[in-house]
Amino acid sequence: MKKYLIDINIVDDHTMFTESLAEAINHSGVAHVSRTFSTFDACRQTLAERCPDMLLFDISVPEKQQTGECSSLVGEGIAFCRWVIATYPKVKIVAVTIHDEYSVIQRMLESGVHGYLLKGSPVSELIEAVQAVWKGRQYVSPDVQAIISRSEPASVFLSTVERNILRLICEGNTNPQIAERLSLSTETVNWYRKRLLAKYGVKNTVNLVTLALKEQLL
Repeated sequence: MKKYLIDINIVDDHTMFTESLAEAINHSGVAHVSRTFSTFDACRQTLAERCPDMLLFDISVPEKQQTGECSSLVGEGIAFCRWVIATYPKVKIVAVTIHDEYSVIQRMLESGVHGYLLKGSPVSELIEAVQAVWKGRQYVSPDVQAIISRSEPASVFLSTVERNILRLICEGNTNPQIAERLSLSTETVNWYRKRLLAKYGVKNTVNLVTLALKEQLL
């Protein structure tokens, strides 16, 4: 049986995303996903038994099974990152998330995360991130770097994922259709759609599309 260089565990509560991510990593030839978890608590319980080389996780994963309240999920992800780094310092951590807010990125980087990239990034970029982190380097994706270093905070910044979703919305695609095209969950696409409405200060998708076409946002 082939021995993979990097043993990876994934923590994400979107099953379809986790399965797709694990399959892509397993086919890369440089790493193997040995375990997946849907909550931070489930991951915590197994780390004492056997630590992977690397953890990939979404910041918004709940600590325990959902009970309907999710307002502090980002805080739980940051706390989990800090806990792993303090308790298992040899484990590398890469955040793979939809969160592109500057404040969240900064808090994660300050927590010591080894890699940060956005969901919807190409598989090749994820593998690049895994290899870079494994070799002792920090990896921050180009989209995230742009968020950190942009010189005009007042302007509306769109990540590659947001830009792709906005384009597909303007083409008349539904959330399930966009999710299938971009290999994301429908819930994730719905979250991005709401963020786009908030970023541009419009009330509905019709207004968003009208603005995008009028201002030539794409």
